[in-house]
Amino acid sequence: MAVIITDQNITELNEIARTRLGWITDIHWSPNNRSIAVASASGITFYDATSLTTLGRLQGHDGPVKSIDVDQLGTSLLSASADTTIRIWDLRQGGTARILKGHQNSVEAVAINDASTLVASASNDKTVRLWDYQSGQQLYQFEGHTREMTSLLFAMNDSYIASAGWDHTIRIWNIVSKSCQHILRHDDWVRCLAFTGSTEVLGSASRDATVRLWDFGTGEELQRLSAHEGGADACAFSPDGKLLATSGRDNRIKFWRVADGSLVSVLEVHQKPVLTLAFSPDGTKLATGSGDNSVRVWEVSQD
Repeated sequence: MAVIITDQNITELNEIARTRLGWITDIHWSPNNRSIAVASASGITFYDATSLTTLGRLQGHDGPVKSIDVDQLGTSLLSASADTTIRIWDLRQGGTARILKGHQNSVEAVAINDASTLVASASNDKTVRLWDYQSGQQLYQFEGHTREMTSLLFAMNDSYIASAGWDHTIRIWNIVSKSCQHILRHDDWVRCLAFTGSTEVLGSASRDATVRLWDFGTGEELQRLSAHEGGADACAFSPDGKLLATSGRDNRIKFWRVADGSLVSVLEVHQKPVLTLAFSPDGTKLATGSGDNSVRVWEVSQD
């Protein structure tokens, strides 16, 4: 039986599978923990989560895929691309169900809400856009960022969107009032956002070498971690919200205790920066994608 990854057993984390893929940009787990989808310059590839054998591919974008998300049922996958479009794929049929058009530049991030009714996207055209999932129609356009975008997510029961970019800011958008609730600031561009609903904590990884934890509701900075020399690239919370994985330009993966910001373990295995991290929904595995063109899956040793 698989073991949940915690701060108590993180030093026993072992690599169980590895594969190679060029220019990896994002990783997302299936809701049943059995497979992972990896976005790259060549499209979207599906792998078995234990062996990393290839299960299938989705191709259709005219540019690199920059971000992906999967709905709660695992029946639809969303992809954002440098070709300025968002695609909604029907995983049961293996084809494109809808193409969302409207952005004027590369779409860097996409997310679907828990209810599978809304899609949010962030683009280098400096806008965050909200779409109707079923019809593909644009519902609203949030403006305020002054430079290119990097990351985006839904939070707080789908009532808010958090977005980040090259302007050093994280902006919290209220979907109901269509207003900016908070502006949070780093000292350099923000590369990645992560959220844990269990504790309502927002994590952000920045080129300023820090990973910061914020109270989502108030915008208060809770922790400032001096995380990765040269800049932090990615961050991901374990499903229970107690552990934070980060990575950066130093090629390391670090694990932090969310409660007090203490560093509990470091992995030095990738040969280049780790660009994306994702815990499995059941918390028993971690997937990593690096600039060394490798995708790896980790779990706690059961020996």
